[in-house]
Amino acid sequence: MVNGGDKRFSSKQVIQWSDEAEDTLGKAQRLCTNAQRQLHITHQLLIDKLPNEVEATEFLFASYKKQFEVIERHLEVIRYGLGEIDAKLVDFDKILNPSLNQLDGIISKLKETQVPSFVQIDNDSGNKNLLDFIATESVTLLKSNIEVYKSNCSKIRDFLHKKFHCEMKQEQQSFIKQHSTICKANDFLVPIQLELRITNGKLSESKSSVGVILKENESLENELVSMLEMITNHFDQCQKAVELLKSENSAIRVNLEVLERDSQELADVFKELNTVCNIISTNSIKSEKLYKQHKAYIDASMNGMKMELERFRTFKTSSIPRFLILVKNCKEITNQCSITDTELAERLTPCEIYAETIKQLIFHYSQFLNIYKSKYLTELHHEQFQYPRKFLRRVGEFLNEELYRMQLEELSHRKNWLAKYGDFIPKEFKLPGEQEMPSVVQVNTQGLGHIQNVNGIEEFNQGEEKQLLALIKRLKSSEL
Repeated sequence: MVNGGDKRFSSKQVIQWSDEAEDTLGKAQRLCTNAQRQLHITHQLLIDKLPNEVEATEFLFASYKKQFEVIERHLEVIRYGLGEIDAKLVDFDKILNPSLNQLDGIISKLKETQVPSFVQIDNDSGNKNLLDFIATESVTLLKSNIEVYKSNCSKIRDFLHKKFHCEMKQEQQSFIKQHSTICKANDFLVPIQLELRITNGKLSESKSSVGVILKENESLENELVSMLEMITNHFDQCQKAVELLKSENSAIRVNLEVLERDSQELADVFKELNTVCNIISTNSIKSEKLYKQHKAYIDASMNGMKMELERFRTFKTSSIPRFLILVKNCKEITNQCSITDTELAERLTPCEIYAETIKQLIFHYSQFLNIYKSKYLTELHHEQFQYPRKFLRRVGEFLNEELYRMQLEELSHRKNWLAKYGDFIPKEFKLPGEQEMPSVVQVNTQGLGHIQNVNGIEEFNQGEEKQLLALIKRLKSSEL
């Protein structure tokens, strides 16, 4: 160290160093102030605002997704209701139409089956068919009611599907389109969301571009402080040197050689400081650009979600309840049946009720047809011709217990036949069991006119019996 009396350095030279140091310090302070402002702005953008806005967006996105799923579930409930109405039309093909086809088939068979006049009580009514002896008006009414029901279900189905497409489906497609847009905007934020989770909210520790800027700024800030301290210390030394040169007796000690060297390096230090400030400024621009990029997606996502959430609210509180009520009312209409049977209505759908009713008609008509073909005509031939003929033969013999027993057996036979099959025979038919039973009255016979000639001798009936046997034979051959 040398004292202030060192003549190698002039006062003018030292003052020049001091002026340069003061000027440089002023410029350095202004640069540092601006740099600190930029560092603060960058810190605010990347440490405070961006994470908070990302977190708010993430929170709102979770709420938005939940409401989007709620809308989907509501629409699924509506689709289920529409499916129940669609199922009724499916039941037509699976349950009702086959039953109607079977009914038409048995009705055709009834119409094809002849009923000659000699089997009818009123012989003058002419030949008819079995269909003439059933209540076709009720069948026609039943079919008409079924057609009305089918038409109503079809119209309701078409109306609901059209309305669903216009009011629900189009709105849903709009929701899906916006959902895709919002998700794309949110996808851009996923990397920074992951970084926030990984670093527990400390972006300066992340490896992203945001983290790189923040870590670099921390280092640059330290360099900035260090260089500013260096320039400030140099200025202080220059001030001391000026004071030293003014007072030779001063106790201040300054190494002017070091001060000279520092003065020579001052420009480089300031240049380096300026470079650091430029980097900080560049980082500030980068950070602002990064923030604006994220902010654009945040705003797009937030605005889109807020708008969609408002649409969801209106859709949930207005459109969906209104449509659900409409579906409920339509289902009630499709559950109405013209056949008012409380017991059936509790466990069967209208389609099933109609099918069950048709099934009962088919059973009754089939029994009617089968009994007429296989039982009635044979029994009629037995009572009108076979038994009277058998009876007549026995009349020629001595009336004994065998004849009496035969009468009792026949009476029991007729009662049993009537009990078993009588309900299936129209009242217009000659009813077996109600035919006159042959009896012996003072050796005179009754009920044998079908098999006797004018002389009372047994003879084959070329009229009714021949026709009856031909009809039985024809009906049997038609079944083969």
